[in-house]
Amino acid sequence: MTTDEILYRSATLAPAAGRVVHGLIVPYNVVAEVRDGFSAYREKFAPGAFRRSITERGNKLRLFTAHDTRRLPVGKPVELHEDHDGVRASFEIANTRDGDDVLESVNGGYTSNFSVGFRPIRHRTENGVIVRTEASLREVSLVGLPVYDGAVVAGVRAEGPVIGRRIAEARLLLLEL
Repeated sequence: MTTDEILYRSATLAPAAGRVVHGLIVPYNVVAEVRDGFSAYREKFAPGAFRRSITERGNKLRLFTAHDTRRLPVGKPVELHEDHDGVRASFEIANTRDGDDVLESVNGGYTSNFSVGFRPIRHRTENGVIVRTEASLREVSLVGLPVYDGAVVAGVRAEGPVIGRRIAEARLLLLEL
């Protein structure tokens, strides 16, 4: 096997068995029209806006439905990281009636987006757009209509995060020995 060879593996997702919802929860550099009940304004998140928050309290983050934090959460993160295009996450969905309802809604295509609750810390204004340079991530919710295009559920899987390519290649090399 050469090191530049691309390995392909296929997997079948079993919607009924999967309990991990994953996707892009916050896209970076995407301008959104925000209507928070008081006024309308435009905002976007700069790369790195949630870095400190993820590091300091990412393990305390919870997944809700429609920002209803008065109810018990329906999930907790098993993966949370910043990427070049935004914050990506995977959430283990609770094995409860509410968790089952969430999975049914996601698998059926009724709920396909994420939204975040955050506390703004630092920002600047560029051409009338509020650019969030630092924010504290408070909660993530599954919603039907997102404020940010691109904050989408990518799918449901049965297990936690997939290992990286280098680790997979190293493991395959060990198997050949």
